[in-house]
Amino acid sequence: MRFLIIPLGVHPVAKYLASIDYRYNGLFQDSAWRDLFHKPEAPTSVQDSPDVVSRVTQYMLGANGALQLPIAEAMLTYKQKSPDEDSCQKFIPFIGVVKVGIVEQTSATSGDSDDAAPVGSSLLSSTPPAQISPLLKEASPTPPSSPSVHMSSSPGGGQGELMGLQVDYWIAPSERKKDVEKRDSKNTLKGTFRSLQVSRLPLGGAETTHQPTMSMTVVTKEKNKKVMFLPKKTKDKEAESKSQVIEGISRLICTAKHQQTMLKVLIDGVEWNDVKFFQLAAQWSSHVKHFPLAIFGPFKGPY
Repeated sequence: MRFLIIPLGVHPVAKYLASIDYRYNGLFQDSAWRDLFHKPEAPTSVQDSPDVVSRVTQYMLGANGALQLPIAEAMLTYKQKSPDEDSCQKFIPFIGVVKVGIVEQTSATSGDSDDAAPVGSSLLSSTPPAQISPLLKEASPTPPSSPSVHMSSSPGGGQGELMGLQVDYWIAPSERKKDVEKRDSKNTLKGTFRSLQVSRLPLGGAETTHQPTMSMTVVTKEKNKKVMFLPKKTKDKEAESKSQVIEGISRLICTAKHQQTMLKVLIDGVEWNDVKFFQLAAQWSSHVKHFPLAIFGPFKGPY
């Protein structure tokens, strides 16, 4: 059994397939396809529209290979609809990307105003274009024993809502350090986030090690200086948002800074509301470890 991904919009798994299969890229990631399905407005003319039936048929008939994408696991702890019921857990497999946003603030937030989020704010989609797809970044030649963090600044602004989060994550030991480091090393990020995105898609085309890992892209908000009467410089504005890409994550736990805050979590495009906290593991716990996708190939990888 194989599954065919036909993107009717921006799709992280489709982007990944396009990055490793040039024929798939030509069918579903060219400008004509993106103009038709990625943009909210209709194409300017019928002549500019691609032959959708022909492209889908080519994919169905020509994709004879199978790419075994690794399956990761998301464990959500969320609030029940009835006030009498306690919170419950749900385990969800995913192969692509997990994103986080704020849906409600049930009580007044104490502390700095940066931590407050408006009631009913929408899902975050304010990640700068350079950080939207961490899988496009080149994988490092040798897996590091410590988090591989790439720092870059992005323009600050009012796009997206702010979240007070704590993210605990564990970095898998590298092959050379396995004998010395038997356990994964724990790290913690605390602060005000503009966006949080975790990808299970292998970096650089395929998993280079047998250790299952994830990569995380976070955009955090820097604390503003309290001196307001001085005009802000351009450099200060650019430093308001800071982006990090952290690779080699084996497990991750994300909780809101305030217990009353419920999270909205988007798992492979499916929305889950009223989430108290969630945990991600790089490997799905059942006996099914991979998800087969149709690909043209030949694909050079560990599978």
